[in-house]
Amino acid sequence: MTLLTRRRLSGVSLRVHRGDSAQSTAITLRREGQSCIAAYDPERISLDAATMLIRVLSSSEGEIISEVVLEDHDPTLAALYHAASKLLLDVEITDGPRITCPTVRARGQDPARAAYFIPQGWDLTDALDELSAAFTDARPEAARNLRLIDRAKKDSEGKIDHALDVVAMLILDTDDPEGVYDEVLGLFGEDRADGVTVDAPAAAA
Repeated sequence: MTLLTRRRLSGVSLRVHRGDSAQSTAITLRREGQSCIAAYDPERISLDAATMLIRVLSSSEGEIISEVVLEDHDPTLAALYHAASKLLLDVEITDGPRITCPTVRARGQDPARAAYFIPQGWDLTDALDELSAAFTDARPEAARNLRLIDRAKKDSEGKIDHALDVVAMLILDTDDPEGVYDEVLGLFGEDRADGVTVDAPAAAA
């Protein structure tokens, strides 16, 4: 497995604007450095679908959308999308009968391709508050590793925050913390033959 490619390490910030019917396609995209600027026409595609499709496109090109920033949208909605995106989650507000409370569910068989489903009409502030618990319920192993990484960041006093953020992003994207730790530790000429397990983030530091 080769995870530490230049594209995957950098991550992409997705900035989303509300467009209109004057644009030629439902979604327009342009790049500005490490940011992707998108405009969607809400008459032709929903915000949920637009961000999901852009994430899929980026993944097919070997890139990871590491954050979603909504411009000119409701601040609470923007905060919800941003918090979910830091966990590499899509957001889908749905009126489907099977979603009765905010929940994180995988799309298909891959747990790393997941969305935060929110019932139509649910208070978005409450949904934001419930995001962490919903994520932990759906992906307990990933949540456990994120807690370890947060602890390593505190122990290192912020000196290697970016490196640890990359480790967290790769774990979320691959759902393979063991493989991520092996590859990161390999960069330092170390391996896990001596039983490095839950302290892998600290060892990488």
